[in-house]
Amino acid sequence: MVKGLLVGVGLIAVLGIVAFLTTAPEGKVEQPIAFNHQKHVEKGFPCVTCHQTVEKAPHAGLPSLQVCLMCHSAPMTKSPEEEKIREYAKRGEAIRWAKIYKLPDNVYYSHRRHVGIGKLECKTCHGTIGESPAPPTRPVVALKMDWCLRCHRERKVETDCNACHK
Repeated sequence: MVKGLLVGVGLIAVLGIVAFLTTAPEGKVEQPIAFNHQKHVEKGFPCVTCHQTVEKAPHAGLPSLQVCLMCHSAPMTKSPEEEKIREYAKRGEAIRWAKIYKLPDNVYYSHRRHVGIGKLECKTCHGTIGESPAPPTRPVVALKMDWCLRCHRERKVETDCNACHK
């Protein structure tokens, strides 16, 4: 009885470690500016304001310095993070945002197809990012194949391998 219990506990521990190692994101990502999604959403800005290609291109696009300067060319707050935008402009340097969501090379994902055509809301795949006062260091939602397939089945859209895999 005790031996069986120990084997069971050991098996569960090994499976837990394997699950963690195969699903944990690769390290933490730091952004050059501590962008506050929550503040921008509360002010009524839709995601497309900053992620301008989300409805028409494969990638949502991270905001360029010019996009940020549309609102922040002059100080709006006393935030040192906001000031960083103008410092980038003074140096003539692009803001190098770090990509958080990284899909395997054999996966094809198009924001245009999902948002522009399929009319999915950003929070479907990006969860509560709009409520975040600090930039996430890891994906808010773990986008794994079973998660995507569940969504496709619920919406009765293509689940054929070739629809998403190269």
